[in-house]
Amino acid sequence: MGRLRSKSGCLTCRGRRVKCDEVRPMCGQCSTKSRFCQWEPTHTIFRGYRPRGGSSSAAPEERDGDVDGVGEEERDDEEDEERTRGGSSSFNFPTGNRNAGTGIAEFPEGASSTATGSHATSQTHSPFFASPPSTKASADSSSASGASHPFHLLGQLQRHSESYSSDASTSISPAASGSRIIPLPTVDPITLTRTEGTLVHHYVEYLGRWLDCTDASRQFTLRIPTLVKHCPILLGAVIAFAARHSQDTLFADMAYQRCINLLIQRLNLNSAMHDESLLCAIVILRFYEQLNGKSPLHILFTGSDPEQHLNGTSAILRASQGHTVDLSAPTLRDAAFWVYVRQCLYTATVNQQPPNIDFNLRLHPIPPPQDASNPYSEVRRETAWANNMTWLCASVIHFCFDGIEVDPSERLRQSSVLWDSVKSWRANRPSTFDPIWEHPFGEESVFPETLFTADWHVLAHVLYHFSCLLLIIYQPGPKFAMRPGNVNSKNTATDALLDHARVICGSCKGSPATVPRTTLCHTIFIWGPLMTDPDEQKEVIGILAYLETTDAWPTTWIINALKSEWGMMED
Repeated sequence: MGRLRSKSGCLTCRGRRVKCDEVRPMCGQCSTKSRFCQWEPTHTIFRGYRPRGGSSSAAPEERDGDVDGVGEEERDDEEDEERTRGGSSSFNFPTGNRNAGTGIAEFPEGASSTATGSHATSQTHSPFFASPPSTKASADSSSASGASHPFHLLGQLQRHSESYSSDASTSISPAASGSRIIPLPTVDPITLTRTEGTLVHHYVEYLGRWLDCTDASRQFTLRIPTLVKHCPILLGAVIAFAARHSQDTLFADMAYQRCINLLIQRLNLNSAMHDESLLCAIVILRFYEQLNGKSPLHILFTGSDPEQHLNGTSAILRASQGHTVDLSAPTLRDAAFWVYVRQCLYTATVNQQPPNIDFNLRLHPIPPPQDASNPYSEVRRETAWANNMTWLCASVIHFCFDGIEVDPSERLRQSSVLWDSVKSWRANRPSTFDPIWEHPFGEESVFPETLFTADWHVLAHVLYHFSCLLLIIYQPGPKFAMRPGNVNSKNTATDALLDHARVICGSCKGSPATVPRTTLCHTIFIWGPLMTDPDEQKEVIGILAYLETTDAWPTTWIINALKSEWGMMED
């Protein structure tokens, strides 16, 4: 006989009506199913009685005491369908004072618990930062908070969220239920405010290319602005990212908190695993957090592990992706996967640990050359070659940092295979990946100057040299330990490493794109100690400082770490 479900376990297991072993931060059920393990905040919550809608032939003990794993997936499908069906529309939302364009129903405090069949007049405003229910309590709360830190507003936003019922036929007062907003995609587009529209435009103009740096079809730049009008969570992620980049910290934090509040609730639905807009929102939120210098998704995930957000993205990807991945990224989900891979490279290199990537995935072959009159085929090939180098670099990082003890001959074989793959990429890549111009040194730089015609060309070039650098450092076999403080020109291996590092610096400095410079930020943790020339050190610090000044990417901590490593005097 199965064990009865717990009433004090994680919210994920309770929502799914399965037994939770209450192990924190990740319970056994969520760990086995690769689900998000969400826990209630540590404060007392009083829940009112909420009768289940409709009739049921199941006995009371069968309804209240579900058994582990019995009918779990069937219940998921039924619950998802119940939340989204209704009439001829693709999506149906609760009645009440409803914003039809957002999928978010707003109920005043103390609303009646009676069912209603009428639909309220559609609103045209955006769901973000809409005024909370106009009651004396909320007014007092607003006046008390004033211009305080936006984190103080989270409680108010959560209370506003609790006034929504996910039941498609009944309005439940907030005092009598623990309901939450389930921000499903909407049919009717959201009408943005001027501020939100300006921030979405800022994202398109400056930030989309951060995510499209290996995607020649520019899906995150061209498709996201349309999708945000139908997905409140994605809208929140975009405006949080754009507001943070434009130094509007207050607005950015408010959007972020609101977005996380909705995201937590959305992830409780089984259909979340197949929602590409949700996946895009999570990878965009990661960029916000990197600009903000905060630990990743600390509200959504517990603990201080800097890869917790990547674990969440990985869970969604693995649940819905299958066993193959397309290098040419024909869909937005594929494009989001490659953004995720690059984010893994950053974290893995800084912490010198294996990236959180499933290397059992099989890659689709790179599309062969086709008729030049078909521009889309060339776009797919460009994307595939750039992502191929990204995957090779991830494989090299995994080889270097996996920490698994294997037979020396096997490790030597793995290194040889990786070297052959990296060199093969270099020899067979399209000629479009060649620099448009290069010189051994720049006019105003001590590093080689290299210019490319596309962001994915320069990033692939940088990742190629970084892969070579890693394979030299972690080459298996007997060798003397390197001592950066005693580097001299007679050390052939060190000279080769510095040559690759200088190419990386020159390529990043000569590129107008931000992502190559952010790549410099994490690769420098590998080759930085080897650079002893004062002029080169000064120029590297200048590149990093410029990145923080122009693109708000936090590099001060990296500069301080380098100065400490190099023994530079504080200014």
